[in-house]
Amino acid sequence: MKKRHIFTLFTVFLLIFGLMASALAVPNSPEHRAHAIVLADARTGDILYSQNMHDRIEPASVTKIMTALLAIEALDRGEVNVNDLLTTSEAALADMIPYAASIHLQVGEEMTFESLLHAIMLVSANDASNVVAEHLGGSIPGFLEMMNARARELGAMNTHFTNTHGLPGYNHYSTAYDIFRITQHAIANPRFADLYSMQERLFPATNMRPAGVFHSTNRMTDPNAAEYYPGVFGVKTGFTDAAGFCLVSTAVQGDIYLLAVVMGVPIGIEGVNHFTETAAIYDWAFANLEYTELIPITTEITRIPIALGDGADTVGLRPQRTVNALLLAGTSLGELRRDVILFENVRENLTAPVNQGDVLGELTLHYNGRSFGPIPLVAAETVNLSRTDFIWDEITNTLGSPLVLGVLIVLGLLFLLYIVYAITYSVKKRRRRRERMNRNR
Repeated sequence: MKKRHIFTLFTVFLLIFGLMASALAVPNSPEHRAHAIVLADARTGDILYSQNMHDRIEPASVTKIMTALLAIEALDRGEVNVNDLLTTSEAALADMIPYAASIHLQVGEEMTFESLLHAIMLVSANDASNVVAEHLGGSIPGFLEMMNARARELGAMNTHFTNTHGLPGYNHYSTAYDIFRITQHAIANPRFADLYSMQERLFPATNMRPAGVFHSTNRMTDPNAAEYYPGVFGVKTGFTDAAGFCLVSTAVQGDIYLLAVVMGVPIGIEGVNHFTETAAIYDWAFANLEYTELIPITTEITRIPIALGDGADTVGLRPQRTVNALLLAGTSLGELRRDVILFENVRENLTAPVNQGDVLGELTLHYNGRSFGPIPLVAAETVNLSRTDFIWDEITNTLGSPLVLGVLIVLGLLFLLYIVYAITYSVKKRRRRRERMNRNR
């Protein structure tokens, strides 16, 4: 009987221990219902989690990130001014559909370039996107050529835009990864960062409407909304029946700065949308990820030969900076792999002098399917030039020159000919002297 009680207690203990271990275990990925996701470290661009990130899908209004980026870049180049008045044309309203997001611009209405930008990014106004596009590209088709060319420049190779706003259109597609690449570049621009971080913006009166306020469609940034998530900024919401719910956003907590692209959240599930799924992903990330030191700046990665060094025939290489990465808490780095690439001139003939900090190659780290780098590899110490070795090397190289060698051979042959001539002449001279002496007898 006692044995049975002991066995029962042992079974209960194992069950409780198993439940505790399960509760304490760190989940390897977030739970969500989005079709495609990219979660990245916004500072480094390191992708922390992804799902179906290369699937071609409709991007809905996150298309407008590219539209706004081109507008911001035009401002940076001085091609347009924030106070320029843009006039709405019939062509700009030609592809509008009822009930889609807009600010209901009218043909002939004049609005500032800045206000139209706010309408694009805050209200997700399709009509404002077309007005800006027509102004910058000369026509909407002209602007679409600019959008697609810029996408390719930014590495968004699986993206094709056929409109400026993201309404459903034939052959209009992108991927979560491409949207990530475009957004990563965009948020690095201070003007764009200021634009997407707004919750609301006043706009001045136009020739057809009074002044008013544009409010952001991203409820995660609204402190008064149930969906509010502290630390979330922008970037752009999106929704169509074909695309589902989409949201591109950034979030900051402590020293962690994240960029999330969430696309294809299904429609019609109560309590499920782009805000809830993005919040779930951020909850997982902030709870389970931490910065882990992969390689300290003091680590000597390798030593390489160096010629003509004063008291040294090798130089050490170390990373230019300490390499940190967002990893699951408690991650063991036993499987960390290093790839070292030396620059061509370093591989073939590294010669002193070399100064501490000179960049001589690159290091890429690989862990669990993720890559970190390339990180510049620099000289860990200074190696001065040996003057003696340098002079001897110059002499050796000079003597080893084919031209110099040819000249030396010719001179050598001439010297030999001179010796032969001198000997022959001397022999003949002695012979003639003896002949004269004999005649005189």
